[in-house]
Amino acid sequence: MNLRYQSVSETGLRRTNNEDAVLYAVPDKPWLAQSLGTLAAVSDGMGGLERGEKASALVVDTLRRDYFRGAGTPAQKLREAAVKANNAVAIEAQISGKKMGATCTALALCSDQLHYMHIGDSRAYTLTGGKFEQKTTDHTAANEMAHSGVMRHTDQTLLFNPHALTRAMGVELSSTCRADVFSEPNNLQKGDRILLCSDGLYIHVSDEELAAHMRGKQSIKEISDKLVKLVLKRGAHDNFSFIFIEVT
Repeated sequence: MNLRYQSVSETGLRRTNNEDAVLYAVPDKPWLAQSLGTLAAVSDGMGGLERGEKASALVVDTLRRDYFRGAGTPAQKLREAAVKANNAVAIEAQISGKKMGATCTALALCSDQLHYMHIGDSRAYTLTGGKFEQKTTDHTAANEMAHSGVMRHTDQTLLFNPHALTRAMGVELSSTCRADVFSEPNNLQKGDRILLCSDGLYIHVSDEELAAHMRGKQSIKEISDKLVKLVLKRGAHDNFSFIFIEVT
């Protein structure tokens, strides 16, 4: 499976620093690439100023280091790396005496399967055979309440901060993985595309617009440039980052 990718990480128009981080890692050892595939991730840090920036950097650096280290299946390695990334942020928060956290949406692309690790409100989208699909579920208060049996799609879901996260990396030390980790068969064909992004992209660009752009005939570089211009045109209220992957 041959891949090309385009990554973007922008500060936006209202922030002074970038609390997002992106990762695209291909192991240099062939046997690792065969067993664990290619790893891509987007993380959005929380904590304000340098704290959020530090949190997202810790997440992607830990994933880069630990996912490809030691034995295990891709899903096992994602769980282990997620625990280590979570605790790296939690320990840094304890040392600094300041609250920190981060979202993370990661994907290990292997020849036979796709393995996702997700926590928070960054997202993964796929375009396979022309079908556009959001693969992750936002861990936000509004989303979880809207899908609960108690309060489903009512105005009450908007009486509080709808974007408040219910899960994130680094909130507390943990020996278990609190992220969603799931796998599916790799049915990707030439021309199929994958998008991992922070919420700074999709708060300005609807799913319908993202689908139209992902279906575009232009190169992923040209489409990425169009998305950047669109977000900036619409105010770029937050940092925004994404990784655009295409099967070639």
